[in-house]
Amino acid sequence: MDETSFNPYALPDCGLATKQLSRKKKEKFRISIGVACNADGSEKLDLFFVGKATKPQCFRKKTPEEGGFYYRHNKKAWMTHKLFEE
Repeated sequence: MDETSFNPYALPDCGLATKQLSRKKKEKFRISIGVACNADGSEKLDLFFVGKATKPQCFRKKTPEEGGFYYRHNKKAWMTHKLFEE
């Protein structure tokens, strides 16, 4: 299993002229994504998302399983050992 995070509102560290930008307040929105398959790629597991919201608005009336992925939540949107064991 491999894990990555998605920070869509992250600000760049420097601009086009490679000048250091002034620090602004960090956005705390984060989603962790888990991807897993076996060595030859013949068995792939569904995507595993970890977010902060219990039921995000983007799901509306559908469940994550209907969308073909798993979704769990915790306070910091981190992949914990309990979630990893699922």
